[in-house]
Amino acid sequence: MALAMNTRTGKVANVPDHYIGHPSLGSELVLVGEEPAKTAKPKTNKKPAKYVPDAVDGDGDGLVQDGTIWERPEGTEVEGQVALDEEIENNEE
Repeated sequence: MALAMNTRTGKVANVPDHYIGHPSLGSELVLVGEEPAKTAKPKTNKKPAKYVPDAVDGDGDGLVQDGTIWERPEGTEVEGQVALDEEIENNEE
């Protein structure tokens, strides 16, 4: 048995040795006294902006609406989104 800590809950318990590092049984377990592996937090500083369905890649990096919540590969559109102007026109009808 091994003394392990759950990295999500912080609870400490004795668990069978083979639980440590197991993909489904011990993915959140570390031996007490060991530091859990640190992972970088994903960058989430995307700027709010209006959706532009036919956006153009101005800098040639393969992405449109760079740095916004609508950043995506060139030539793709977000399903179910319409441009703000189209939305206003549809509501006026």
